[in-house]
Parts: sequence; structure tokens; C-alpha cells
Amino acid sequence: MTKLYDRFERTVGGMKFAVIIILIFAAMMTVGTFLESYYGTEFANRTLYKKWPFILVQFAMFLSIFLAAFIRMPPKKRLYGFYTIHSGLIMLGCGSFITWYSGVDGQVILRPNDPTRRVYLDEDLLTLTYPNQGKTVEKIMPSSAFETQIDETYEEITLGRYYPYSERVLNWIPPRLEHPNPERAVDLHSAQYMLFNDRVSEEMILTLHPEADTFKSNVTMGPLSVHFLPAGLGKCFDLDNPSKLILWDARKSSCFTPEERGIEMQKGESGNDFFVVQEKDGENYSFFPDYSPYPLSRDFNSVQRDSHLRLFNRKLFQKDPHLFLFGEALSYYDEDEDVWVVKSLNKTSLAELPWMGLQVRLLQYEKNLIPKKTPQYTLPIQKNNEMIRGRERALELVVKNKSFWVTNQQPISLMIDGVKVEARLSKKTIFLPFEFVLERFNMDTDPGTRNPASYESFVKLFTPEGVEKHHVFMNNPLKHKGFTFYQASYSQNPETGTYNSTLSANVDQGRPLKYLGSIFLVFGAAWHYQITRRKKRLKPDHSILKGLDSEKDSKDQRKQT
Repeated sequence: MTKLYDRFERTVGGMKFAVIIILIFAAMMTVGTFLESYYGTEFANRTLYKKWPFILVQFAMFLSIFLAAFIRMPPKKRLYGFYTIHSGLIMLGCGSFITWYSGVDGQVILRPNDPTRRVYLDEDLLTLTYPNQGKTVEKIMPSSAFETQIDETYEEITLGRYYPYSERVLNWIPPRLEHPNPERAVDLHSAQYMLFNDRVSEEMILTLHPEADTFKSNVTMGPLSVHFLPAGLGKCFDLDNPSKLILWDARKSSCFTPEERGIEMQKGESGNDFFVVQEKDGENYSFFPDYSPYPLSRDFNSVQRDSHLRLFNRKLFQKDPHLFLFGEALSYYDEDEDVWVVKSLNKTSLAELPWMGLQVRLLQYEKNLIPKKTPQYTLPIQKNNEMIRGRERALELVVKNKSFWVTNQQPISLMIDGVKVEARLSKKTIFLPFEFVLERFNMDTDPGTRNPASYESFVKLFTPEGVEKHHVFMNNPLKHKGFTFYQASYSQNPETGTYNSTLSANVDQGRPLKYLGSIFLVFGAAWHYQITRRKKRLKPDHSILKGLDSEKDSKDQRKQT
């Protein structure tokens, strides 16, 4: 047993093992640098830096350094520099372990004039909230960089696939809930169109189905407004009735005009035009066509948005460009001819529009399927320190054999046997004992390009001692109460165009030990060099001694002769 331990000690503490483990470490660092530059720091942490193989290699290096010094005990004067160097390396290893075990590494996202004290850590957190029961359940997601099948169940909810990096992919799927009135289900249709001319092209997906929550029924494209309406409404748009009014009856999925029913326009006390629709059930619906598409309530103080009748005043859509789509038909107002035009659409034909040479094509039309963008795993890609692909985390929740996706960008709310459950996927957070506010963010670009050359943040720090102003930029971090904040990246709000600043927040309890280890390394290297140099200077010249011995032998031979 003793011989086996001695052999292990000599092998691990020897030069050959040290060279091999250093080469392995260097190769891992090379791969990690590539991963970090192309896929991002977090991806590199999830695949390499914070995985056991990399930690094991570092431990092997630490053990090699320790045994290399241990087998050269007791201390020898000629190895004092060697001992000092290895002591510094051991301190660096211990400091790194303390940082890995108890340090804090996260991000602070600063929005203009929006105080915050929240630090987002690298761990993903699922939060299930039961509002009516006052209960909250939290679950840390796996730290993998790839698709993971969790297969854990809490009450009626099973956690399925987890995507740390994902992109939305369009799918056409059946609706989860059945329509209470099957005859009206046809009105909840969806379609995909291509709108283009010689210079631009745009795909648009429009739907009336409430479950297609990521798509809308209206789109604005510059001066052109596009409206998606029930299919049965299209046949009424080309009617040449004097009032230009169309009434849609959602109960019957049909349309009619006031002229068809002999409804006359009246004048109100304030001089506004209005008319009254009398239904067979005895209800009266009053419409003011110049103000609202909904009928007024009985007290005339509000509108009935849940009414089955809705008014379309075509006069309001004749001034600006408006395109109405009804699935396999379209309509628009031709200003030159002063007429409303209705055209049919299909996948093999194009319909020309009267604006800027635009044409429209029907790509897909569905009456029973709805468009849904579902997450799909993808490798992340970053450019100029900004993630351009794979920014969304996604987790599949399976409830009674039905899949629901919760993402970090879109929480969901579920009803399970009458119990409301809210699911949210976010970063695990901690809170600072002080607040930040971003006053101003500056970014300089390379000449002639939009590539960022440098960026900096001007922040206010609110502390019990008062307000402090700081300027944070590359190589100029902000240090306060054990935290160090570095300028990491930025993002732009697509709606307002303003920039948000991202600071990396770091707490490193092992930093003093690492600093001390670095000092020992420098001092030990200088000491070891001085000892080696002195040893070479005091070493006798064997060629001179050999010459003196030869001369002495010659004298002895002459004496004998």
C-alpha cells in the first residue's frame, strides 16, 4: 500500500504529469474561448467552464502542484523560490474554488431613469403561482446548454422538454377548445399572405381565433392598414348602397345593409346621424355610424362591445389606403373609379392593388387550424456581445395530455379543474442593498459602420450615505460594498429606440487570496531566478581543473625521471 501511494505521489507530482495536464487545460481553454466568442459566455459556462470535466482538470492541476512541492520536503535552501512559486499557485487554486463555491456572478439590466436593485443570476427558475390558494412553487431548471427532458410532475402539471435556447417556429395546429357554437367556428378563420412589389415583400399571418394569441387581425404597413374580417362579410363590401354602411350579424354569420331592411337615418338632439336596428327578439340597437362600430347601451352612456351586431362604415375607410381581407377574398376602395372592389384570392393567382404596384397572394388559408409559433431548440449565436439567436428559454408543461409552452418572454395562465395556475420562467434573482439608475448610455461605432467600438454608462447610485454618480466603461468598473460592476453589453428597445445598459455584477470572496497568490508567483519567480543565477556563478569550471591536474601529472613524471 505504501509503495502504491509513493508511486502515485511521484507520478502526479512529477514533471511528465504536470506537462500533460497543462496541455489538456490549455486545449480546454482554447475550445472555451471559441465557444464564448461565438455562442456567448453563458453557453461556454453551461458546456465547459462549469462542468465537472473542466473542474476535474483544474483539481488535477492543483493536486500536481501540491504534490510537486510536498515530495521535495523537508525544505532545501536551493528550492526556496520553487516553494514560493508553488505556494502562490496553491493560493490561486484555493481562491478560485472559494469564488466558484460562494461567489456571485450575474447581470444588472439598467433602463433609462428606471431604478433597480435586481441582479439576474445564470440559473433559470420556473415559478408556479396559485393566486386563489396563496401558494407558490419554484423549480430550478437544468444547467444544460442543450434540450433536456425533465419528466417531473407536480399535482396535475408535468414538466416536459426544456430548451435553454430556442427560436419560434410557425405551426398550424388544431384549437385546444371546441367552439360553443360550431356554426360560428368558421368565422374564426386564419390565413397567411404575401404582400409585395418590385422593392419590398412582406409575409403576414392574420387570424380571428382567440387561441392564436401571438397573431392579430390588423396590421399596419406604413400608410397601408390591413384588416382581417369574417369570410361572409366580403360579399357585402361591393354593394352600392347610398349609406355605405354594412351591418354584421355574428349570430348568423351574415351581413346586411340598412337599405335592405328599410332602416332610415335619423338626427339626434346634437345633430349627429344615428339609426336603430330592431331585432326579432324585440331588442333595439342604436348606432352612431360616425363614432363607433358598436351599438350604444340602453342608457346611451357606453357601447355594447359584446353585441352580436357590428357596424362597418365604409366612408371612414375611403380617405387613406385600407385593405380588407376575408380569407379567400379581398376588398379595397378604388379612388379613381369611386367604387369598392371585391376580388377573389387563391394560391395560384395574384391580386393587384392600386397602391405603389403592390400585389397580394394567398399562401395558406385554414378554417379549422390556427397559427401558433412554438419554441424549437437552436444553438445560440452572439454578435458584438449581443445575442442574435436563441434568446428565448422555453419549458413544456403537459396538463391532461395537452402541451403548453411557457417562456421567459411570455408567461401563461392555466385553468386546471377550476383552479387558476400562473406559470413564469425567469432568471433566479437576488436584490442589492442599494439602487441603480441609468442616466445616460453612450455608444461609439467604427468609422463608416454600425459596429460598436465602445460603450459606456453614466449611472446614479442611491446609498444610505447619499447619491453617488459613476462612469462605468471598459476597464473602469464600479466597486461598492463588495460588488464589482463591469460594462458588459447593451440592448435596444424596439418600441422606443432607447438603449438599455447591461452590467455584470460580481462578488469574489476569493479575490484577496488570488491577489496574494499572484504576488507569491512574482516574488517566487524572481527568487528562483536569483538562486539559479548565483548557483551558476559559484559552480567550478571543470575544464580549468582538468588542465591543472594534467600539469601536475607532468611534473610528477619529470621528478621520477
